[in-house]
Parts: sequence; structure tokens; C-alpha cells
Amino acid sequence: MQLVRQAHPFEYRDHHGVDRLGSADLWRSRSGDRAVLVLRGLPPGELGAHGVRALRTLDTTLLPYLLRPDVRLNVLVLHREAGGTAKARALVLPLSA
Repeated sequence: MQLVRQAHPFEYRDHHGVDRLGSADLWRSRSGDRAVLVLRGLPPGELGAHGVRALRTLDTTLLPYLLRPDVRLNVLVLHREAGGTAKARALVLPLSA
């Protein structure tokens, strides 16, 4: 896997109509048939809903320019534990599995 974009800032509109900021890392296999999108900085509440909205935005703004149309994309949303410890947890969006 190759890192294609690191900490790419983006803005998306959440499911409540509020504009939010996030960042994304994009990894792609050498052959280009697989990719992993890592979303960071999304609000901790309702991570699934925020992740879906962020993915929809990136699907029209960033991903078409960097990935093939037939790519198999896995999406991870990184977040902190409820206690606020630094150990990262990931939520895999159902659309990407």
C-alpha cells in the first residue's frame, strides 16, 4: 500500500445541516484495485452518520481524481475511546465492507 494523501483537510455537511471539518488519509495498493480511506477528526457522537456524510463528500471531491472507478474501498473512522485515552479505535463503515 502506498500513502496517496496524508491529513487531507475537507469540509462536509453533517446529517443536521452543520458544516464540519475533518481530515483523511488515503492508501492505495500498487495495482490500484484496493484502497483504504482513514477519516479523522469527526465529532465523537454518531460516528457512523458523520462518517457516511464525510464519505459522500469525498466521493465527489477527492476520490474520483485519485482512484479507479472499479476500486474496492475500505473506510475506517478513527476516534478516541469514551474515556478520552489516546488509544485509537476504528469504526468500519458498512458501505465500504
